[in-house]
Amino acid sequence: MLIADAPRLDLARRLYRAADPGVRAPRAVVALPARDEEERIEACLSALVGQRPGATGEDGHGLGIVLLVNNSRDATAERARRRLAATDVAHLILSVDLPAPHANAGYARGLALDVASLWVQERPGPAFLLTTDADTRVGPDWLRRNLLGLAGNCGAVAGRFEFDALEESWLPPLARRRRRRQVAYEQALLALTARLDPLPHDPWPHHGTESGASFALTLGAYRRIGGLPCVPVGEDRALAAALARHDIPIRHDPDIVVTTSARLDGRAAGGCAATLQRWCRPDSNRGDAPETLPAALRRILARRRLRDALAAGAGLRDWERRLSLPAGRLREAGDRGFGETWATALALSPVLAHRPLSPARMDAHLAAAMRLHARLERLSARDEEIQPVVVGALLREAAEGRAERADEMLARLVA
Repeated sequence: MLIADAPRLDLARRLYRAADPGVRAPRAVVALPARDEEERIEACLSALVGQRPGATGEDGHGLGIVLLVNNSRDATAERARRRLAATDVAHLILSVDLPAPHANAGYARGLALDVASLWVQERPGPAFLLTTDADTRVGPDWLRRNLLGLAGNCGAVAGRFEFDALEESWLPPLARRRRRRQVAYEQALLALTARLDPLPHDPWPHHGTESGASFALTLGAYRRIGGLPCVPVGEDRALAAALARHDIPIRHDPDIVVTTSARLDGRAAGGCAATLQRWCRPDSNRGDAPETLPAALRRILARRRLRDALAAGAGLRDWERRLSLPAGRLREAGDRGFGETWATALALSPVLAHRPLSPARMDAHLAAAMRLHARLERLSARDEEIQPVVVGALLREAAEGRAERADEMLARLVA
């Protein structure tokens, strides 16, 4: 077992050379990190090798698997070898002990993707990287649907996940109720976003999930962003943010669905299990809490108008004032495209700061969002009709300081 102490890509090269695949490089490779997953790894791998043939346009699957078993103390690697040995799917099973600074899900997934990228680059033509989780089961058309999405003008495709029905039924009623309400509210915000700021590459219907349970991207996109961002947790969201920053389109395909564990004792700090644990507490709104409706609407409208301004060649000095940004910062980012401009605005503007919605107020904001969407649906797509309904002066409003003021603004939005 190799002890990791080198920079990530250097370590990936060492692991890949030591593995010496000895087979023709696949056109698509799944990067799969795993730690102490002996109870679930065989089901995960069975789903991957069960993909319908022909998805890559080649005989057989045209699929490879890189399984990176990191800091594991159980029989994950042995069970994986036994399961994959009985198949014709090309695979690499790598075992590594990562030192404390890197012993996390983000580094492990990045290392697996780096190895996968070294493998697929060995063959000419389009090449694709996919990733999922060891406690997740993909559907038989998962590969085909992802590659279909990547065949268009999108550099990445994000799937969504559903919890294992039996395991979800074991969750406390409070957690199940909160999940249903939050999913409904997030869907309402997505519907408003699609109405107010539609993206041609991600048509409605779509979802808003960006999860390591189901993500795919071209090798070119992965290289362009410099690989998976080095973060200990939330690497899936960091990947999506890096792609957006480079103006690489992401399709959020609602038909790509995987089944993942609803366990409360997860392997990754800050992962899905941590979210479920928070949902078991009545007033917890840390980490994954959606934002208030006024804050979400302000952000939706700002994104659309800023994109339009940049496309029209308009100056950004006024936008720096409206978003309370330091002079020159937005104009400097504007030279590098909209993705960089918007990322700069999100990072620096107090006007666009995330304002978490408390669980106690979610029902009211959900109802307001649905009423607003119903009104928008009765209008044409013309901006002069939509803006009065959504309160065109949102960007000039001061940031909410108290819950009462937020509620007052919410009432005005749906008046």
